[in-house]
Amino acid sequence: MDPVAGGIVKEELLEQPQDGAPRPMEGLHEAGPPPFLTKTYDLVEDPSTDQVLSWSRAGNSFVVWDPHVFAEVLLPRLFKHSNFSSFVRQLNTYLDGQDTGRRFQKG
Repeated sequence: MDPVAGGIVKEELLEQPQDGAPRPMEGLHEAGPPPFLTKTYDLVEDPSTDQVLSWSRAGNSFVVWDPHVFAEVLLPRLFKHSNFSSFVRQLNTYLDGQDTGRRFQKG
């Protein structure tokens, strides 16, 4: 079955109101967090990685307990590199402009 009918994706057809006026799918153009932050959050949130990195006691930051394993095993799973310094540099770009003045540091 053709997923496109008259330039409208089939899912969009299902969401058209009764008056026939096309409307975009809900949430289609909403901006979410950057993929880097989402991947990092998922990595820290995963209990299987707690020996390598985990949330701090306060839960408002995370600690990399084993930078070597983090770089060699975990980074390549989600990113196109295994360079710890590059990860830290990219993470710090998201901290720029915040009043905290803190930067990520390894534990």
